[in-house]
Amino acid sequence: MRKILTVSIFCIVCFKGIAQNDSLLNRLEEVVIQADKKLKKYSVGYKVTTLNDSVIVRNTESFTSLLRFNSPLYLREYGAGGTSSASFRGTSSSNTAVIWNGININSINNGQTGFNSLTVSLFDAIDIRSGGGSLEYGSGAVGGTIHLNDYLQFTNTKQIKNQLVASLGSFETYRGLYKFKFSNSKLAINAGVSYNQSENDYKFLNTDFKNTNGAYENFGFNVSAAYLLTNFSKLKFYSANYLGERFFSGELPNPLAANDKYQDFSHRNLLIYTHEKSRLSHEAKLAFLTQEYRYFEDKTSSTFNFGKSKRYLVNYDISYSFPKLKAIVTSHSEYESVFGKTDQISERNRRQFSQSIIYNQNINSSVSFNTKLRKDFNSDYDVPFTYALGVKVKPFRNLFFRANGSKNYRVPTYNDLFWPGQGNLDLIPETAVQGEFGIGYKNNQFLIDIGIFYINAKDKIVWTPGGDPDRPGIWVPINLSEVNNKGLEVSLTFNKTFNEHAIKLNMNYSYIIATDKATDNQLIFVPKHLFNSNLVYTHKRFSFFYQQLLNGKVYTTESNSNDFVIPHYFVANTGLEYKLINLQQKQLTIGLKVNNVFNKYYEVQPRRPMPNRNLKFNINYKF
Repeated sequence: MRKILTVSIFCIVCFKGIAQNDSLLNRLEEVVIQADKKLKKYSVGYKVTTLNDSVIVRNTESFTSLLRFNSPLYLREYGAGGTSSASFRGTSSSNTAVIWNGININSINNGQTGFNSLTVSLFDAIDIRSGGGSLEYGSGAVGGTIHLNDYLQFTNTKQIKNQLVASLGSFETYRGLYKFKFSNSKLAINAGVSYNQSENDYKFLNTDFKNTNGAYENFGFNVSAAYLLTNFSKLKFYSANYLGERFFSGELPNPLAANDKYQDFSHRNLLIYTHEKSRLSHEAKLAFLTQEYRYFEDKTSSTFNFGKSKRYLVNYDISYSFPKLKAIVTSHSEYESVFGKTDQISERNRRQFSQSIIYNQNINSSVSFNTKLRKDFNSDYDVPFTYALGVKVKPFRNLFFRANGSKNYRVPTYNDLFWPGQGNLDLIPETAVQGEFGIGYKNNQFLIDIGIFYINAKDKIVWTPGGDPDRPGIWVPINLSEVNNKGLEVSLTFNKTFNEHAIKLNMNYSYIIATDKATDNQLIFVPKHLFNSNLVYTHKRFSFFYQQLLNGKVYTTESNSNDFVIPHYFVANTGLEYKLINLQQKQLTIGLKVNNVFNKYYEVQPRRPMPNRNLKFNINYKF
């Protein structure tokens, strides 16, 4: 707590004087600069959900918690604060691509992104795109993509904005966040720093144990800048850095046996040059990303296992528009070289060049579509052509239909191939063909989107015990001959303002059947039913919110034995917020949140209870 107070006082003293001169009163014309324009431009026919700043601030516990209560994704987590992964529509976590400002950041070693190793509150917005049409983001984007976005702005006059968030919670949990934004007509700078710490020693309900080895601590620092070189060209830079340490809690019936810890470090840097004039636009990107983890089997020892990766990436986009046709053609070329190694796998280098062509057209105000074609040339594998098509039709003002289809792929990761005693050198890339049809209704207050989907995956890569008869009982990766995923997704948003009252409701529901065609059994860790909702009521300076999650039963064995399941759980959070100061220059909000308000026992992973009822008090100051 002392660390958070020190940071808070320092930030206020340093920037208060500046902010008084250039306050939020300067609300003139703003030009928003995005690192990734492809998401909005080429998502015709797909569902995209945006989580904005107010949603993020209410869910600062972790990125996992944010997505669990506000998206249609299924989140696996090895105890609160532990290793975490996300999956779309019954696909695996390695079929979920995480995109940072247009760059795929999934690990070359395991093909995933750890969601508790990302500082969610440092980003300006998070977009969640369901479906497999994200060809431009490469391998792994089979189920969908999660986009972490930083927004920069040019303004006609100099502006300086500050945001300070500090929170104190149960289990000795402390969080601090500071964000700074500077802008004028030629220069924009964003910077943010975050620190989180928790003993995380919650009691296991209905037992005499605590989460004794679950502490965590992490630090994040992001900076981004844009400079207007000419009226037609800009130079942009983005950097995100994370350092974390967490201890791995144990399992029942003997959680006291846990004695290990994990450290991870990531540094991501991206430089972008854009030139837009008349019908022609160019964009060139250079990126350098590093990741490292260290696993200590004995937390008191200096001996550890490790994994490291370095990634160099260059890509170039050129677009040409046809105003009479209301069409745009884009060529996307990318080359990447990735080096990965662990203490048990010698360094290996995978190189890949890809070429994509994207055509986007609005036929009239009622019909729009885009088509994509991509070919990859991989140093390790022969990757097939992939493609995507998306269509949206608005026959009436508020009614719309959407449809999409795509072919996607995922190449085996280094761990899949080379992990000592468990890797499988005979693996081949998995491919998936999928389609979706949706219908929706939207007006100023109400939005509902209903979609049905089907995914047919061949040679799907899964880790399973006993997958190799020569290694009985050992978890190994294998190619399943065929997997079918089908289901229904419903999302609903309702906003209503009357007098000084406002109500906002968001809901997501998914019904998923994901089966191995050989056995006709449901895939492990795929709930058939997944539902969440968020209700926010605001009156003048006062706000109340309520979050609800229903996660259906999950099988943990391929035989679908009812003796080894994770039961369904029903968890709710609630909270209050009050604006002590509500001026154009300053907004000061205090809030109290109660997680697991009904004190329910539940597990996300077998034998790993999640936290009981707990509190969080926070302060959010913008000036």
